[in-house]
Amino acid sequence: MLIISLFLLKILAGILLGWMSQKFYPQGNDYWGLHIAGMEEYRILISDPKLFFKDIFINPYQNGFEGFFHSSSSYWNDLKNMLLIKFLAFCNIFSRGNYYINSLFFNFIGFFGHVAFYRVFADIFKNKKWPVIIGCFLLPSTLYFTAGIHKDLFVFSLLGMYFYAFYFSLQSKMITVYFLTIVVTFTGLLLLRNFVALSIIPASIAYIISKKVNLNKIFLFISTYSLAFLMLFLLHIIKPAFQPLKIITDKQQEFFALPVASSQLNTAKLEPAFSSFIKNLPQALNHSLLRPYLLDPSTKFLIPLSIELFIYQVLCILMLFSYTKNKFTLNAFILFGLFFSFSLLLFTGYIVPNTGSIVRYRSIYLPLLITPVLCNINWNKFKWA
Repeated sequence: MLIISLFLLKILAGILLGWMSQKFYPQGNDYWGLHIAGMEEYRILISDPKLFFKDIFINPYQNGFEGFFHSSSSYWNDLKNMLLIKFLAFCNIFSRGNYYINSLFFNFIGFFGHVAFYRVFADIFKNKKWPVIIGCFLLPSTLYFTAGIHKDLFVFSLLGMYFYAFYFSLQSKMITVYFLTIVVTFTGLLLLRNFVALSIIPASIAYIISKKVNLNKIFLFISTYSLAFLMLFLLHIIKPAFQPLKIITDKQQEFFALPVASSQLNTAKLEPAFSSFIKNLPQALNHSLLRPYLLDPSTKFLIPLSIELFIYQVLCILMLFSYTKNKFTLNAFILFGLFFSFSLLLFTGYIVPNTGSIVRYRSIYLPLLITPVLCNINWNKFKWA
C-alpha cells in the first residue's frame, strides 16, 4: 500500500509540474515544448515511419560527428532531445497527444529511480526505514523536478539504476543482469547528459578500489580524484590540443548566451586555466551549495526552494553535532555518492549562471546527499534530560 501511495504522489507531482509550467510560463517552457515536438514526431511516425527512424541518423552539420560536448550546433546535442521526442511520439499512440497521460508514462519510468535508490539505502541503513523513505522518495525538489517530461527524469532514473546495479554487484557478485544494467544506464547517461556519465567514472573506480583494498576509504577516494586531476593536468601539458578546461568554459559561455533569467546570478567568466578555476572556486561553491539564500530569493517561486535548502543545511548541522562514532555510517557507497554528487554540483556552480537551473540540476543528486544525513542524525542527543 505504501509503494502505491508513493507512486501516486509521483504522478501528482508530474501533474502539478505540467499545470504550473503551463499556467506561469504560457509563452514557452521546456516541458510543454517537448510535448509539442513529440506531437509533430507522432504525425511523422504515422505518415512516414521510414523517415521517423531514418531521421535519427541524419547529421545536418558540416563538422560531422564532432562536438560531442557542445550544447549547440552538434549532432550529439540534438540527439539528446531527439531520443526524448521520439519516445514521446510512441507515447502519443496511446495518449492521443494528452500531456498528462504522457506524464504518467514518463513518471512510471522515473519511479524506478526512486525505488533503486531506496533499495540501496535500505540495505545500508537496515533499521532506518522512514529516514530512507523520506530521502529517496519525498525530498520536495527531487520529487518535483524529476516528474516532468524532460531529460532530468530519465537522468535521475538511469542514475538510480546504475547505483543499484553497481552497489549490489560489489556486495555479492557481478551477474549478467547487473552488468547489462551498468552498461545500458551508463550509455544512456552518456547520450543524455555526457558530463554526468564522465563524472561517474572516477567515483566508480574509487568505489571499486575501496571495496577491494583494506585502506582508509576517504583516503582512497581523495587519492583517486587527485590522481585523475593530475592526469588531466599532465595531458594538458603534454598535448596542448587536449583542453578539458576549455570544454567547461565553453559550456559556461553557452549558458551566458541564453536569455537572462529572472533568477540570474552575477557569475564570473571562467578562463581555460587552472588559476581561473581556483580563483572562482568560492563562487562556484556558493552558487551550487548555498543558493537560493533564505532571505533573498529573486522570484517568489524560489521561496519554498530556499526554505527546503535551509532545512537541509540545518539537518547537516544536526548530524555533525549528534556525531557518535559507533552510530555513524560512512561506508564506501556513501562516499561514492558524496564525491560523485559534489563533483557535479561544483561543475554546475562553475557553468550555470542562474539559480532556477542550479536548483533543478541539484535536485537529481539530493537523495545521495540527504539520505545519509537523515540516517546519521542521532536524535537521542537532542532529547531533554
